[in-house]
Amino acid sequence: MRRPLLYTVAALFLAYEQYAFYQWMQQHGTVAAGLSHAWMTLHQDPMVFMAWNDMGLFTALVLTWLWRDLKKTGRSFVWWPATLLLGCPPLLVYLARYTHPEPSTHD
Repeated sequence: MRRPLLYTVAALFLAYEQYAFYQWMQQHGTVAAGLSHAWMTLHQDPMVFMAWNDMGLFTALVLTWLWRDLKKTGRSFVWWPATLLLGCPPLLVYLARYTHPEPSTHD
């Protein structure tokens, strides 16, 4: 049950990301205009800035864990840039494809 659920959530989240990007482009017209708006929003709202920093730290932690797990298990490092660029969907697929018999420890 766990694998199909992770695959389904990954597919739905990827579709959601694509739809959100489409809406963002419709709203702003160009990537440059969208990034300019995002930058202004970050500087105008301290809570948005705090949430952005929190997501950045969490992303760094996840990518560090993933790097170490890939190195320890000898799996393809393609998962790392895929997760960096696409976010949760590749990570969910990775978790669905590869299960550890024991909790992963990196001592």
